[in-house]
Amino acid sequence: MYKFAKVVATPVYKILFRFRVTGVENIPATGGVILCSNHRSLHDTLVLGVASPRHLRFMAKYELWRSKLFGWLLTRLDGIPVNREKPSIETLKQTVAVLKEGGALAIFLQGGRRKDFDHDDAKAGVALFAIKGKVPIVPVNITSKFRLFSKIHVNIGAPISFEEYWGQKVRAAELNEIAVQVMDAIVALEPRTP
Repeated sequence: MYKFAKVVATPVYKILFRFRVTGVENIPATGGVILCSNHRSLHDTLVLGVASPRHLRFMAKYELWRSKLFGWLLTRLDGIPVNREKPSIETLKQTVAVLKEGGALAIFLQGGRRKDFDHDDAKAGVALFAIKGKVPIVPVNITSKFRLFSKIHVNIGAPISFEEYWGQKVRAAELNEIAVQVMDAIVALEPRTP
């Protein structure tokens, strides 16, 4: 189902928008990795899927699974349900298993959609997953007004490794600091306007 969705979505986005991806070489071809992006639009999930050469497993709020049809679709697209207010140990185990098996995980750093960046919105879960899974985080910035024929720019940054924390017991404050570092990396990828 994922491949089919990508085959359908790719020409749609490339025809209806001026779609540009830079830094795709920063996504490791193999091995576990987290693509961590900003989230301004409902389009972002599809845009990331189109931009990435790898099959992505997306984390999504568990409420979306309450709809039988939408839940069925998300499951077929390899979505991972998460309670954003109180993530469960099962979600952690499932996510870390995906990473340890060499999968690519997509996470929106601020959880829900946000127009602006705010360090207080940076979710520490991305840091926990990266450390437990022993994988790098690739920052991604998506910029677009998503109007017909407008630009969509997906800017992919260099992987960030937090190897010094692997196998360590990491405090909540340290996880928050890592999440803020990732946010700063995403902000740095924002296109500069003259």
